[in-house]
Amino acid sequence: FSGKVLADLGADVLMVEPPGGSPLRRLPPYYQDVPGPGRSVLHNWLSTNKRSLTLNLEAEQGKEILRKLIRGMDALVRGPDRGLDTAGLKAVNPSLTVTTISPFGADGPYATYRANDLTLFAMSSFSYYLACPVEDPARTPPKQNPGYQVGLVAGLYAASATLWGLVAAKRKGQGVRIDVSEWEVFTYLLYEQTGLLFDGKLAPNRTRVPGAVITVVGGLMWCVPCSDGWVMISPREDHQFKRWSEVMGEPEWTSRPEFSTAKLREQNAWEVYERSAEWTRLHKKTEVFLAAQEKKVACFPISQMGDLPELEQLKHRAFWTAIDHPVIRGIRYPGLPVKTDALEALPSRPAPPPGEHTLEICKELGISAEESKTLWQLGVI
Repeated sequence: FSGKVLADLGADVLMVEPPGGSPLRRLPPYYQDVPGPGRSVLHNWLSTNKRSLTLNLEAEQGKEILRKLIRGMDALVRGPDRGLDTAGLKAVNPSLTVTTISPFGADGPYATYRANDLTLFAMSSFSYYLACPVEDPARTPPKQNPGYQVGLVAGLYAASATLWGLVAAKRKGQGVRIDVSEWEVFTYLLYEQTGLLFDGKLAPNRTRVPGAVITVVGGLMWCVPCSDGWVMISPREDHQFKRWSEVMGEPEWTSRPEFSTAKLREQNAWEVYERSAEWTRLHKKTEVFLAAQEKKVACFPISQMGDLPELEQLKHRAFWTAIDHPVIRGIRYPGLPVKTDALEALPSRPAPPPGEHTLEICKELGISAEESKTLWQLGVI
């Protein structure tokens, strides 16, 4: 994903794959749910605007081609491949910025450990943080987020760090070593919970306790059910709660003494939640959102995946990108969340098949067509 971000920003990104293609090409979901070459929707999104070079790094000739590549590179983004040592890479090109992404970083007692999204979510405490209050936490363990969110978020940080590294390398005249720990990326994001921890306070408990885990900084914030989904609402202050009452048609219970101040509502938060939910369940989430917005009550609908293509803001900003692909037809992908005139002018290219640009890149490196043919016959490219 780091390479995708850089490629979509206009960098010439070379994707070095083993002969036959990267295992990423075989990951689901598949176009029309049918596995096969070029049908991984995930790969086709992650590899837009990249060039593909197939290279056997087990062969000495493959390593030599990589060294030639590195001599002309500005940056290398890689996983925890122990066969490529940073010192050796920098010896070939002292101005090279090397970004390494691994589960736990390049040093420390966990440096050689393997991990996946499930273990990294759990070890960072992020799965605990995302969990809803439950009756019995021991029988309802925290869950991981869907998809490949660890890799996506770590890749975004790695892309940002790589751009910083390129600026630093230009100023210093030598390349920069960047070490990204996926575990630390997610622990870094837990600013609220770690703030409580180091302030000597307990993080919210997962056990469903009336009034607990639905108050934030002295105010109320809930995820409430609607007839077709959910909305988040936060009528924290007295004037907001009064307007929230108006949204609901001013039911009798909102004027009771136990709900007359923010402090009392916090003490009786669970009852306020349940009574509010009785009303929201009768309405669609968009209806609740628009009614609350009109009354200036903090509220937003929780979008399901099927809602996103129809959201007018994303449509207006042309966020969804259609890229012509020989196999995958009619799929729109998320575009960049930033816009500039220069980026608007960049053409979008579909993900390349394995090795599509191998001969082109070999030619750029000064390797003749005859040499390339021999390298292909030997299984090097």
